[in-house]
Amino acid sequence: MRVTHIYHSGFAVELTACTLLFDWYTGELPKLRRDLPLIVFVSHEHHDHYGQCIWPLREQFADVRYVLDKDVAADAPADARVISVEPHATYELQLPVAPGAAPGTLSIQTLESNDEGVAFLVHACGTSVYFSGDLNSWQWARPAEQNEASEKFFRTELSRIANSAVDLAFVPLDPRLQDPAAGVAAFMDVVGTNALFPMHYWDRAEEARALMADPRLAPYAGITHFEDVCDLPDAAPGQA
Repeated sequence: MRVTHIYHSGFAVELTACTLLFDWYTGELPKLRRDLPLIVFVSHEHHDHYGQCIWPLREQFADVRYVLDKDVAADAPADARVISVEPHATYELQLPVAPGAAPGTLSIQTLESNDEGVAFLVHACGTSVYFSGDLNSWQWARPAEQNEASEKFFRTELSRIANSAVDLAFVPLDPRLQDPAAGVAAFMDVVGTNALFPMHYWDRAEEARALMADPRLAPYAGITHFEDVCDLPDAAPGQA
């Protein structure tokens, strides 16, 4: 599989039978296969997670499905193939037969964000992908009890997927925060993943990389990816 970091929280995940596109609002898309279904996810309507650029994709790819937070779904063109999602729900998409790939089911579980919208846990092609959106431990310069509540909310939501085996995880590592590492540390403590992709850092990649020196994050340096393009092994046939 191939993971491309487009910009900020925008990522493309190329799997054997489909491509997943998360929170793309700006930046150039990689050259994606046009013969595979393209599943476009939008976690919420903030300007740095949702842009009108997702709608012309229907003219560029033969099979485009949209999995959208309900507020974004309300903005969808009438002819778009949309699943409107809410927190704490599950959804399924049937994937068609693609050249060189078997058909299958793409399943989605949603969590509630402590900002806006949802987070996604997606299972497709034997691969599980967690995408946080704006669900995070938001440690801002504000009263301590508000930050404590944010951490508690985040961990409570993560506990809903604590027993899931996650292959790829996309989690905020935002240098603007007083404790930027708190969200990643909490995610790895509660859920864990085989490959970690920090996000939500705009043009501050070097600052985000430096945060991996935090003692809570340093043990995960070997599975953390900041590269623009990352190639990882595909899931074994029949793997759940």
